[in-house]
Amino acid sequence: MKIVISGYGRMGHEIEKTAVARGHQIVGFPDNSEAWGSISLNRQDCDVVIDFSTPLSAEDVVSRCLEAGVPVVSGTTAWPAGLEKAVALCRSLNGSFFYSPNFSIGVNIFFEISRTLAALLSGRDYQPMLSEIHHMHKLDAPSGTAIALANGIVESNPGFKGWTAGPTSDHHLVPVMSERKGEIPGTHIVEWSSSADTITLRHEAHNRQGLALGAVLAAEWVQGKSGFYTMADLLRNGN
Repeated sequence: MKIVISGYGRMGHEIEKTAVARGHQIVGFPDNSEAWGSISLNRQDCDVVIDFSTPLSAEDVVSRCLEAGVPVVSGTTAWPAGLEKAVALCRSLNGSFFYSPNFSIGVNIFFEISRTLAALLSGRDYQPMLSEIHHMHKLDAPSGTAIALANGIVESNPGFKGWTAGPTSDHHLVPVMSERKGEIPGTHIVEWSSSADTITLRHEAHNRQGLALGAVLAAEWVQGKSGFYTMADLLRNGN
């Protein structure tokens, strides 16, 4: 495939290495509007755009790709309003848009386990708490992964009406604690506590390789497809 990488930070570099190792060609690294002017967004010159830019630019990047008829895979987080617009645009144009707050295969299995546990504990005397730890360079807090975990609990357990950043005395909200330190790639912990015991789920990324591989797999998988997709679609229907 011919791939354009939008956002050439730590993840962009890791995606480049992974894509090249899998036999793909990187044809551009646009990081701003001026750089996009030199990118040819047509299916002869570009098979897919992988976006790991910023919350301020992601909506424009995804819209640009969809309007050009080029599939786009995005892992940019913290742009919920723009994401909703992008999904609507994808459907109106019959485009191809793959989004995930975390492309790690392990994390997406972790999502499913967390949802299952939340459903099993419905109506029982357990209170959840989420914790996430990332490197000091990460801009958003809570992380997109932590928000997805919290939303999964709320959707799977009717005892909770939402989530909140930081501690809370409201037992119907899921507290999400964030910490930024060192160069930690990403650790997410879900704890359910009762007076009798505590159940703990933990995922710890060792590096960014799993995220990059998942993004490239998504770019490969989405070829020839129309619609809005997530990692759940790839895991359940992938080859």
